[in-house]
Amino acid sequence: MLGSAGNTSECLARALALLIGADAHLDRHELARLEELDAFRRIGVSRARFLELVEACCQEVGDYLVGQSWLSSADLYRIDCILDAVDDPQQRLLVCRLAASVLPADGCVSEAERLIYDHVLGYWHINRSAVTEAILHDAVH
Repeated sequence: MLGSAGNTSECLARALALLIGADAHLDRHELARLEELDAFRRIGVSRARFLELVEACCQEVGDYLVGQSWLSSADLYRIDCILDAVDDPQQRLLVCRLAASVLPADGCVSEAERLIYDHVLGYWHINRSAVTEAILHDAVH
């Protein structure tokens, strides 16, 4: 289900949901940060649909990662299927930019969140300075 092809908005939402649901829950502070960033409009899905996708990620990926300090080949396959569905470099950067602001909103970045975020950056060939620049660009506007 998570890696299924769909429209661009769904693919973006799945990728962001994967990052946010990596620790098997969505904190109210993370949700508030998503709303502050106008993330739902920016990725093109409703708040309700995004919450459904996060719940699916929490169950299908996050539950397996809690307490792990590595990504298994099965984890990587599930994650990479989701990531492969987003092929536009600007959309990939948007997902990483949103995640970088949302993940620490609950006061900590879990090991599972860090594992997946680092994997996403490497898989999509995005460096941290590009994410920082995207955040700064957002702050200007």
